Amino acid sequence: MKKYILDNLESIGKLFINHIGMTIFSLVVLITSMLISEVVFYIMSVVAILMYFSLIYTAMWERGAKDKNKIDGGRLKCNIFNGLYFYLLANVFVIFTAFMMLVFAFFVTEEASTANEIHVVFRLITHFYNGMYMCFTKIQSFGPILHSVIYLLTVLPGAIISFVSYILGVKGFKCLFPETKKMKNKRFD
Repeated sequence: MKKYILDNLESIGKLFINHIGMTIFSLVVLITSMLISEVVFYIMSVVAILMYFSLIYTAMWERGAKDKNKIDGGRLKCNIFNGLYFYLLANVFVIFTAFMMLVFAFFVTEEASTANEIHVVFRLITHFYNGMYMCFTKIQSFGPILHSVIYLLTVLPGAIISFVSYILGVKGFKCLFPETKKMKNKRFD
C-alpha cells in the first residue's frame, strides 16, 4: 500500500490540491452569493460542483492517458480501479471526518451532550472542507444520522467521475474538451 501511494503521489496530490482549491473558491463564491440571494446561492453551488467535477475529470483523464502509453508498451499492468483509488486516497480526510460524524450521530441524545458537541465539530470541519457541496449539506431539517450519511454520500459522485475518467483516458476517448480533426492532424515542430 505504501509503495502504491508513493508511486502515485503526484496524481493523489493533484486531486487533493484540486479539492483544497475548489473548497476555497467555493466558500468565497457561495458565501458572497448567499449575501445576494438564496437563488443565486444555489445556482453558484451547482456551478462550483460542476467545476470541481471537471477538475477531477481532467486530472484523471490525463493520468489515464499517461498510463495508456505504459500499458500499450507492456511496462504497466492495466488496473481500471486506479482512478477510484486515487480519489479515495486524496479524500481520506473527508471520508474520515464524515465517518466520525456518523459514529457520533448515533450517540446524540440531547443538545447539551458531549457526543452532540463532538458531532457538531466534525460536521463543521466536513461542512467547510466540502465547501462546493454546501447547497446539500446546508439543509438542517434532517436528523443527525441522515445528515451524516449525506456528508458521506458527497464522496460518491467524485469517485464515480474519477473512476470513469481514468478509464476513458486509458482508452484514449475524450468526452470533455474533445480535439477537432484539424487539431489531431496538426504537427508541432
